[in-house]
Amino acid sequence: MDRLRRSVVSVTAQWTYARPIDGADRISTHPEGSELVIEAVKTVRAGDPYLNGHFPGTTLYPAVFLLDGIRQAVGGELHRAPALGTHLGAADALGDWLELGQVVSVRVLRPMLEGDQLCLHIRVSAAGPGALRAALGCRRDDGTDVAKMTVELVRGGRS
Repeated sequence: MDRLRRSVVSVTAQWTYARPIDGADRISTHPEGSELVIEAVKTVRAGDPYLNGHFPGTTLYPAVFLLDGIRQAVGGELHRAPALGTHLGAADALGDWLELGQVVSVRVLRPMLEGDQLCLHIRVSAAGPGALRAALGCRRDDGTDVAKMTVELVRGGRS
């Protein structure tokens, strides 16, 4: 059994990840009390390779990409909120790589189509031990609400 355990550890230590899609074109961040507020902008482009064939005949931005956009934005901006980083726990071999620990709620209200500029407003706070809560409100540039999501993020996929 011990030999099997060593074998599993050596295999998992070699895993690598493909570069994810860019979850945002621009990001700005500011602390607000004990929370971190992230504003991100993503433009839906038909030429982006990840959209090819998602919904034939129409460029429709998949809502699951908003989930990854939250993960990327929080991981990339976490250094701006040291208290939240401390709450999350020490970085491991993956550094500030965050994973979805739990999807609390997802509501997609309108389609996100080619040319839409999506404005993501993410409010990050401490959740349970070793987790952060990120609440997303997403609007198109015309002010129309398109999605609301709340997730819990953990470091490196540990729950």
